[in-house]
Amino acid sequence: MDPHKLPDFIDYFRQLAGANRALAGSFVHGSAGRIISGSRSGMTYPCLWLETPTLGFSEKDGTAPLGRRQCAFVVLQDVPSDDYDAQDAGWAASEQIALDVLSRMVRDRKKRKFSFTLNERPLEPIATLTVDNEIGWRFEFELSSYVEMQYEPSRWADEEGGQGA
Repeated sequence: MDPHKLPDFIDYFRQLAGANRALAGSFVHGSAGRIISGSRSGMTYPCLWLETPTLGFSEKDGTAPLGRRQCAFVVLQDVPSDDYDAQDAGWAASEQIALDVLSRMVRDRKKRKFSFTLNERPLEPIATLTVDNEIGWRFEFELSSYVEMQYEPSRWADEEGGQGA
């Protein structure tokens, strides 16, 4: 996986959801605001929700820039609003799935697929007040690796080799 190519990044988490027995392939991605607002009736639970990440850069001495993708995932579970025992079970089940996802990410990090750290990163509870009455856990993280970034004149109309000029 190249964590700086958005399709690869999204596909990595889609594959995690497909490989995890509890998630059984239930995966969506979108902005954090979309998670907090609105109903997602019809979504299969539990679900792995990947927030749309940002990509930042740091550069030193003209070398290849280090790309840092700021990310988060959420494991969501729908629960009945009036059944506290079911809510407790939902908290426990969704926490275990989040820990399973993290353990897989740690395994893949050891295989050098990408670099990230668990240091000082909380697994935060999340509860939405929508029609779906969802609860779950959110984890923010940063993936980093060097980004291959080259200027390509053929992609510019005003450069030699481009379509114009």
